[in-house]
Amino acid sequence: MKVPAPIEREERLEPLEEGVERLRQLIAQEVIPLLETRKQIPLLAAPLQQGGIPLPSRSLLQRHSFLEIGVVLDGTMGLWWRGNLTICQAGSVVLIPPRCPHLPHAPLPQRAAHRVLWVIFPPHQCIAHQCAWRDGVHYVGTYCALDDDELIHLGRSLWREWRQQDRWSPLIVKGYLLALFGRMLKAPARPAVPKYERLMTPSPVQDPLVDAIYRFLWSNYNHPIGLADLATAVAYSPAYLCRHFRQKTGETPFQALRRIRLEVAKRLLTLNLSVATVAEMVGFNDPLYFSKVFTRTVGMPPTLYRQRFARTRRQ
Repeated sequence: MKVPAPIEREERLEPLEEGVERLRQLIAQEVIPLLETRKQIPLLAAPLQQGGIPLPSRSLLQRHSFLEIGVVLDGTMGLWWRGNLTICQAGSVVLIPPRCPHLPHAPLPQRAAHRVLWVIFPPHQCIAHQCAWRDGVHYVGTYCALDDDELIHLGRSLWREWRQQDRWSPLIVKGYLLALFGRMLKAPARPAVPKYERLMTPSPVQDPLVDAIYRFLWSNYNHPIGLADLATAVAYSPAYLCRHFRQKTGETPFQALRRIRLEVAKRLLTLNLSVATVAEMVGFNDPLYFSKVFTRTVGMPPTLYRQRFARTRRQ
């Protein structure tokens, strides 16, 4: 079986300023009616045993330190769970536990289009966004931070109940899901993560290869990226793409990657996320190394940057 490749092309679903309202409309018009009308909700959780299907490259796997919930709105999504390929039909609810290796939007033989609403729970946060996959393109909606502690409590309660797995769990989990999405309709919300703000911005140099490299970096900065991954994605040799990119932009691809990661990290720190969580979300495996790079580049430690923003916002 062919191992899925990194995302090579992503587009934005809606203008950034429309993201919050689009999210509320999606929840009210699709998610809640879907949950209400189904007697039983197909709940999927990671298998406990390693499967026999070859894993994708370690650089592609996602392994977050927080709970993720995905609601498949329509179509069929392929999802890798520790070596197992799970077929997620429309109406399925996916619960991905912390630190579980996984890869959403895994290619299926029939190349089925699909849409998914994701809700993630970093420490003291609830962030939601919609995404879709169609004809080889990954369309991503605005990441919205929802400022309501009750949402965090509901997420934790939902996961605890799902882990118990007794005869009442499906009904209780359904109740928690309805309460979670119902509360999201009125929770204070704002655009959170700028990952896809730049995808529609022209490259500083009008060059097809430079543009392809920037798109790949913006699409995959939250994963560990090797030179071989980049070369495969743009179909040029590593030596040529590095030389060409530096001639056109004045920096190497990995200097550009670091700049992108730190730009996103600064926005994430304004959400009062922990430094370790921010490091993970922008592709750094070591929080201490992230802090060192951030301090050297920005001129202050990430903890101080976060404190200054919080103080500015209170004034």
